[in-house]
Amino acid sequence: MLFYVDRMKSLDRVSGLNYPIAHYLRRNLYVTGSGMNNPTYMARATEIVGADRLLFSTDCPYQYRPGGEARRFLNECGLEGAEKSGFASENWLRLTGG
Repeated sequence: MLFYVDRMKSLDRVSGLNYPIAHYLRRNLYVTGSGMNNPTYMARATEIVGADRLLFSTDCPYQYRPGGEARRFLNECGLEGAEKSGFASENWLRLTGG
């Protein structure tokens, strides 16, 4: 869905919504890469929904890869400080009330 945001923007003029579609995505969508540790996808997701709506996850045990790939991605994801803490766990805790 994130990769169709630019195309969906063309619907803004005919949607009848109070705000652009991108506004609703940013306010209502949470995103997890589910083990797809791709910096390009991460940057695009951050651009669309914001770092406070990103959730870190892996596909363990289904896509488990020895060697610490998930940890390495978390350490090198391009986020720092509070944004990285949020991505690692705090966004999930806020979302679920945990």
